Amino acid sequence: MIKIKNIVFSVKFSFLLFNALIFLLRENSVIMNFYAVCIIHELGHLFAIAVTGGKIKSVVFSGTGVIITPEKNSGLFVMLSGPFANLAVFIIFYIIGAGHTFCLLNLGTALYNLLPYRQLDGGSALYFLIEGSSCELIINIILNCIKVLFSVFLLGISLLYGREFVPLFLISLILLISERGLS
Repeated sequence: MIKIKNIVFSVKFSFLLFNALIFLLRENSVIMNFYAVCIIHELGHLFAIAVTGGKIKSVVFSGTGVIITPEKNSGLFVMLSGPFANLAVFIIFYIIGAGHTFCLLNLGTALYNLLPYRQLDGGSALYFLIEGSSCELIINIILNCIKVLFSVFLLGISLLYGREFVPLFLISLILLISERGLS
């Protein structure tokens, strides 16, 4: 853990593990595109935090992504700004017909971050909206079923199509298991 200008930075072991898997299972050009896409995503969040006048409390690098925690509750705009940045880049590159891999990685990153896990942007937004509502329990049950089915689906894809999908399956498991510690 390092503190720079009142912002606490830390790196979890899962971040190192995920990156090791990426380097073992992907080509260098895909890896460089992937990191560029991740930077775009996080810049989307940072831009939204700046626009709303917020300040950053901490930045945690984990296997599920980079977690930027603002000093105050940031709301839906900041939560969804990362996926929106990726979708915007995807649309621009798709329209101009450039950067096929880069284009698809932006779409994949946006969709991944919209999954209903609490640690991801989509899950944060969902739980922000349902917390304290009368249907919170039933929605949680439905979301947990969706998460388990998603992991089973990724396991099947990994078995059918090989090692390139193994990191996605492992991340779905990490998200599912680590979410148990959140409440």
